[in-house]
Amino acid sequence: MENIDKIFKGIKLQKYRPGGKSFADPVRNIFVQCTPEEEVRQKTIQFLNSELGVPLERIKVEESMAHVKRGARGRADIVVYRDDKKKEALLVIECKSPEVDVSCYIVREQSERYQKILGADYCMLINGRQLLMYKYSNGFAIELEGIPSYSELLNHKVEYAKVIPIKSYKYSDIVSKEIQRAFVKEEYIGTFTPNDIKSFALNFLNLILLKSTVDSKYLTKIGLSEDFGVKRTRFGNSAGYNYQELTRLFITKDNKNKDLIWGLSMIGYSNTQLNVSITNKIKKHHSLQLDMDRFCVYDSDTKKVTITHNGALSFGRGGSMSHKTVIDYVREKAPDLIKNDKIYLGTIDNSRLLEWKYTDVQNFIRSLLRYAILRDELRVKHKRKRSKSKK
Repeated sequence: MENIDKIFKGIKLQKYRPGGKSFADPVRNIFVQCTPEEEVRQKTIQFLNSELGVPLERIKVEESMAHVKRGARGRADIVVYRDDKKKEALLVIECKSPEVDVSCYIVREQSERYQKILGADYCMLINGRQLLMYKYSNGFAIELEGIPSYSELLNHKVEYAKVIPIKSYKYSDIVSKEIQRAFVKEEYIGTFTPNDIKSFALNFLNLILLKSTVDSKYLTKIGLSEDFGVKRTRFGNSAGYNYQELTRLFITKDNKNKDLIWGLSMIGYSNTQLNVSITNKIKKHHSLQLDMDRFCVYDSDTKKVTITHNGALSFGRGGSMSHKTVIDYVREKAPDLIKNDKIYLGTIDNSRLLEWKYTDVQNFIRSLLRYAILRDELRVKHKRKRSKSKK
């Protein structure tokens, strides 16, 4: 990833008022409304032309995929071509506003969809601060080092970024106060999270983010079909929060046998929050945001942590559901998840490094999966009920 903040701050765009604040697009020769994302797009055009040597005549802006493939949807922000006739795509560029982390897998996924349709060799992800470039070969993406010029792209004279292996921590690291403070500083663990819960949170974080690909036999026991890897994701909520975080993603199925992408991530401010995400054909969101400070109980004698939940469930702007309704629904569908009128998610031995092979770890993750899916079922039922009442 390249830092382009200084370069883009040096690019000045003139603003016009044909009826509202606008930029003049030098490719389409039209006025376009001033927005943070449009500013990035227009500065990217200037950057391509003046810094990388791309002729304006070989650029298309907001290229419709329907022009390339019948029935295809979406528009690529910028496409750079090899030829003056603009028939052979070389580079697809996805522009985002500065607050969007371009290393989010959803951003790359969007650009790759266009790249496949156009048959381009390269993708660029850019937000005016960060720039990521990939070369595609036989379906594989390889990250580039630096920012190659147009001539270098045409002649494939590019350098590849070095892959730095990520090592997981040992148990002695997990209980180290110095390591824990480092993860608090990076906002993975909450500042005021109790020390015993901090060690459990770091232990679990080490498992989901730093451990290598999960063996298929363990995935099967949990109820997952595929380890989708660690990706940077982006989720928002009705309160206006924007969560951009590293997430361990898996492919699985819901109770109707439909595929979905399920994720586990952690974020820390004053408390530590375990996020359980679901992405399906309809929506992508955090199905559960579990306050670990509140719902994790540490037993100092056994060094075991018990994780529960009270059934709190919100619908964003649609309000919330009573805890009892949630607990009763879970009791009906998965009675083993109920203990003492609470959602029981598991008890984990935190006296050793957490591994995917341990039964207590598998049971906890499986419970999180089942609970998240049931919560989404309730959300769907609530939405249907509200729709009927409005008719």
